[in-house]
Amino acid sequence: MNLQPEDFWSYSEWFFRDGAFLESAALKGIVLLVLAIVLGLIAGYVISSSRYGSGEGFFAVARAVRDFFRFDLPGTSLRRIFALARLSFKEALRRKVLYIVGLFVVLLLLAGWYLNPQSDDPARLYVSFVLTMTNYLVLALALFISAFSLPEDIKNKTIYTIVTKPVRATEIIAGRMLGFVGVGTMILVPMGLLSWLFVVRGLDHTHQEVVEVRELPGGGYEGETDYVQFHSHTFKLDETGEGLTNIVRGHRHVVRRSEDGTFQIGPPQGALRARIPSYGSIRFRDRSGNLQEEGIDVGNERLAGGYSSTGIARLIGVAKGNRKIEHGYVEGGSLGTAEFTFDNVTQERYPDGIPVDLSLRAYRSYKGDIETGIRGSVTMKHPDKAIESNPVAFIVDEYEVDEKILPLEIEGTDGSETRMLNVFEDLVNEKGQIMIIVRCLDRAQYLGVTKSGVYLHPADNSFGWNLTKAYGSIWLQMTMVIAFGVMFSTFLTGPVAMISTFVCVLLGFSAEQVFDTRHYIDSGIERGGGPIESMVRLLRQDAMTTQLDVDTVAAKVIKTVDAAIVYGLDAIATALPNLPKMVETAEYAASGFDIFGALLARHATATFGYVLLAFIVSYFILKSREIAA
Repeated sequence: MNLQPEDFWSYSEWFFRDGAFLESAALKGIVLLVLAIVLGLIAGYVISSSRYGSGEGFFAVARAVRDFFRFDLPGTSLRRIFALARLSFKEALRRKVLYIVGLFVVLLLLAGWYLNPQSDDPARLYVSFVLTMTNYLVLALALFISAFSLPEDIKNKTIYTIVTKPVRATEIIAGRMLGFVGVGTMILVPMGLLSWLFVVRGLDHTHQEVVEVRELPGGGYEGETDYVQFHSHTFKLDETGEGLTNIVRGHRHVVRRSEDGTFQIGPPQGALRARIPSYGSIRFRDRSGNLQEEGIDVGNERLAGGYSSTGIARLIGVAKGNRKIEHGYVEGGSLGTAEFTFDNVTQERYPDGIPVDLSLRAYRSYKGDIETGIRGSVTMKHPDKAIESNPVAFIVDEYEVDEKILPLEIEGTDGSETRMLNVFEDLVNEKGQIMIIVRCLDRAQYLGVTKSGVYLHPADNSFGWNLTKAYGSIWLQMTMVIAFGVMFSTFLTGPVAMISTFVCVLLGFSAEQVFDTRHYIDSGIERGGGPIESMVRLLRQDAMTTQLDVDTVAAKVIKTVDAAIVYGLDAIATALPNLPKMVETAEYAASGFDIFGALLARHATATFGYVLLAFIVSYFILKSREIAA
């Protein structure tokens, strides 16, 4: 996973953005709250004016504002909300929404037809499959049940059986939202349990025997397991008769030799994980050993960046420059390095060694030895003194997380003296910091690293709990879609409300692409341009990175219109939930990383904010209609 700067923020950094308040979630929430109130009042005024005239429409809106603060909000009853939620729940069940679970089961049963059984990382494939499928099915369900309910009640006049009773508009809206969320939750829970069973059972396997084994001269054994589920393992046992297999398809097994000479192979380990990484700060050195903030750009990668999560600052044109992190490369066979400084390195957290996980890229300036791969090394160093361990060499594997445990006792250099070093006594400073240095050993080859590409790995979380958190993120997305669906259904017909909600979801999923496109336009980077320029390039079959091949006036008109369209889309995308960031939690779970609490807290806060905004708009619109009079 290539994490971006905002992915490392704590909850308070995300919410307040000390020193950059224009980029904060708090400011965005305030602006959207004011905007929701204004839009709700305008929509209510338009509806009231069309019925009663402009003068009476104004007083109707004024009465709605008065009623909201004086009567409806203080007088809202939880008992009536739950009663209406129960009615909405039963109504949704009558629409046979539980068929979604049946469809999910069918898709799981047929998964063997379209999931590659020979995948190099089946755990990632299976987890990504169940989370993606659940996400789309549940969002489609939320879209359907929330958009059609209220318009159908108004059309069939069944809504009058409710509004003739002492029920407030706040209770109608809250009851609808709560009831539909209850239905979605009831469906999401069994889907989550089935997903867990599907993944665990699908990856479970047993190697029954050792097909080739030989005794080592110094004691111990090495051999190979039988071929099961399109793979086998090699293993090496120590003198006690215990050892591990190599990692194949993301997992390994424990192998033991019994006293009678037979071998027992344990269940797979490491396939389903939730790593808790400890990230550090990063800096680079160039080929001459000079400090640099960024690594070498081997392929114009930095142009692929964008504004990312800069909020209102981007919208008003304050945010400038690339905010996205791409790989920085270290030149091989030179003094070039990537230096990571980690905090909180203590004996309590790392009693058995320093676990370092590497997720690196390799760039070849010439073919070299394609079979062995590019060589690199890891060195531990004191952050403030000239004390460092001897390098530990490795071969770069771009498609696996290379897990290493650096020993607590290791030979190294202290100035000009070579001696045995103790990590905590010699390499960790008083602040609990240690430096990890990554080098590329092959001349004219390059290693690509990011801040998230090298990390310490002090512990793992439960995979089941991590999957639960991923489903919690899906639940939050579902809740937002339901809130938007209910909001649009207060003044639109069912099909139109569903389309409007779908457009909001689509724009939410496209938010990052819209932000990046604006970055390219503002920076003058040729990346295909806006929608009109892209269409022209498509028809003319022009490359996206070349100058637009039309006359000067036409090019200026196209770019001006495109800029206006993109800026408008940027404003809309900024106002809508950034769904790609929420969907990324599935990538955390599929990649075997723990979904940290601050990330879920941010998603929960955003969900609450958008539900509140939808509630306010829905209230003023519904209040302006005759059914809520």
